[in-house]
Amino acid sequence: MKKTFIISLVTLVILGVAYSAGIGFYAEKFQANTTFGTVDISNLSLPEAQAKIEDELNAESITVKENGQVLGTFTVGDLNGQINTEDVLTSTYNSQNPTEWLGGYFSSVEYDNVLMNSLQIDDADLSAVLSEVGLNNTDREAATDAYIDYQDGRGYFVQDATNGNQLDLEEVKDLIVTGLQDGVGEIEINQAYLEPEVTADSEDIQSLMNRIDELTSTKLTLNIAGNEVTIPQEKIEEWLYFDGNNNPVFDQNLIYEYLGTLNEQYATYMSYRTFNSTLQGQVTVDPGTLGWSISRDEESAQIAADLLAGEDITRDPIIAGTGYNSSGDDIGSTYVEVDLTNQMMYYYRDGALMLETPIVSGMGNNHAVPTPTIAGAYSIWNKERDATLVGVNQQRGNDYEQPVSYWLPFDDTGQGIHDANWQSSFGGDIYQYAGSQGCINTPPGVMAQLFEMVEVGTPVIVF
Repeated sequence: MKKTFIISLVTLVILGVAYSAGIGFYAEKFQANTTFGTVDISNLSLPEAQAKIEDELNAESITVKENGQVLGTFTVGDLNGQINTEDVLTSTYNSQNPTEWLGGYFSSVEYDNVLMNSLQIDDADLSAVLSEVGLNNTDREAATDAYIDYQDGRGYFVQDATNGNQLDLEEVKDLIVTGLQDGVGEIEINQAYLEPEVTADSEDIQSLMNRIDELTSTKLTLNIAGNEVTIPQEKIEEWLYFDGNNNPVFDQNLIYEYLGTLNEQYATYMSYRTFNSTLQGQVTVDPGTLGWSISRDEESAQIAADLLAGEDITRDPIIAGTGYNSSGDDIGSTYVEVDLTNQMMYYYRDGALMLETPIVSGMGNNHAVPTPTIAGAYSIWNKERDATLVGVNQQRGNDYEQPVSYWLPFDDTGQGIHDANWQSSFGGDIYQYAGSQGCINTPPGVMAQLFEMVEVGTPVIVF
């Protein structure tokens, strides 16, 4: 019994000494079965582990494939990668309990997924190495973002994004590091293509398309002289564009052009007119100052504002000129008619003849220096009592100042209707030798009546 006790005690002493020696050894070493990624750092000191990890990682080869085809091979060392393991190894080292060293022989400690923050690869170095195996991004097709486009006849639509084969260097780095961690020496770079940043279902694209639909579906109707003209949706789409901040803008130059086509169709300014005269029946009247057109500058701005508001609207356009009404007939049934051929003037109110008189118009073409009345459609733009007419007598070549009791100017060259007490008679062919400088000379008594009857804006039709 005594011998057995002595042997057991010796054994315990030996085991205790060995255990204590293990504690001393592993106080400066990584415990058994410790790996850093694929590198075994068991029983190594901190500097030894760092050196081994760096040496083995730099020697690791990486084979690059694209769609299964091998393009080339390089090592981590070729990448000039910075392997920064000191912090994580020191932390790991300090976290070990040397008194538990024996357990390391019965279990393993693996530090996986730590290379991601420990291995740093520079973009320029990676690009240079990839170029050596034929992977230069400048020679590869870039992905394109989805965008909104416009085509005549189609309107606005979303052009889908397209995939390219340019490489995302950050993704390539991740593939390299993941392969090193997992012990896989091959990477398939078709997993690292740069993707479009904007796709057809991106929120910005969809939001913008919804805004376009809202703006282009606006119903804007112009009531032009009794004609309802709804601006076509394709026109609205054609006018719409977006500035650098994606704010909608309507091109007022294009709107201006469109309004020109409406003026050609509906406006009366500078238009020839068919007129039912008292003595000659239907005649053609030259253009004059009478007439209206859509004010293109003002109306272009108003249409752009209406469309941006995005609300359906029906309204009259902004009109420039005279004689505008809902019927489209700017002469109407109240007007002054001057028949130069017959040297007669008539005044109609609401279609009823209120006054007629012979007149003397501008000096006829039979005279050596004619000053004929310029035919056209005009309107009275002023009424003045006791006016003085001034000008140059073209026949005598002298200035004149002629007082009149009643003055009704109707054009922008000085023509008008006035009394002429110097004329001994009116009508017939008097205008051929005693005509005016272009005005309509009227018997004084009749002129007084006409002056009281007519209003500013009354059409004057001269033919």
